[in-house]
Amino acid sequence: MEVQDHHQKQIFNSKMFQEFLDFLGEHYFIPIYFVTLVVSLFKYRGYFDTVLKYYPMLIAYTFFNELLGTLVRTYPSFSFFKNLSYSSYNQIIYNIYFVIFLIFFYSVYWQLILDKSYKKYVKLISFISIFSFVISCIFQNPFETDLFYSVSIGSWVLVLFIGLYFIDKHKRNKKLVQPNNLVFWLSIALLVFYSIFPILFLIGYLDYYTWEKYSLRTVLKILIIVMYGLIIIGFVKGKRRAFE
Repeated sequence: MEVQDHHQKQIFNSKMFQEFLDFLGEHYFIPIYFVTLVVSLFKYRGYFDTVLKYYPMLIAYTFFNELLGTLVRTYPSFSFFKNLSYSSYNQIIYNIYFVIFLIFFYSVYWQLILDKSYKKYVKLISFISIFSFVISCIFQNPFETDLFYSVSIGSWVLVLFIGLYFIDKHKRNKKLVQPNNLVFWLSIALLVFYSIFPILFLIGYLDYYTWEKYSLRTVLKILIIVMYGLIIIGFVKGKRRAFE
């Protein structure tokens, strides 16, 4: 009996390990969130008293949010809903996350930009962007679908603020390319991803045939890896005296 139980346990462990490998193979981009979190904590002394002092918390939130969202989508037992027809719904997780994400970075760039007129624009446009999520909730159920119009607006607004940040630096005769400045790498990473992401996101909802035909889901995953790869470079190369 003990031999049989041991054999069954081996089969179970082997099956679990294979499922874990299959999960990583399908969602190979998730580990980079964890790697970025570890690097950000390791380099925390270099920016603990800056506008990015809470960024590791956001990275941790991103990692667990993505992991939970993927588990809900993949395994019905992780669902928030008892009704099986809603078992794969994870949109509310991402909708809440994205609002928090935008508020954080809108605040970061508002603090980094010194030009008073630009700061006013950032404050006003930030309010409009966040309010667009409220408007979207009137026409879309945030539990059943991503608020893709608001997400796209919010993403392009972030790109706008990054542009204002660089324009502001140029007006103050600061170097735009700063290899030892964490904000430089973070800005480039966000600029690369969020200038393209809304286009892919809208195609995924409005033209699913094109989304599948050109494997845009894979393109999105690669963009995530590129973005966080650049952020990791920023943490590694960043120096406290170069932060601005």
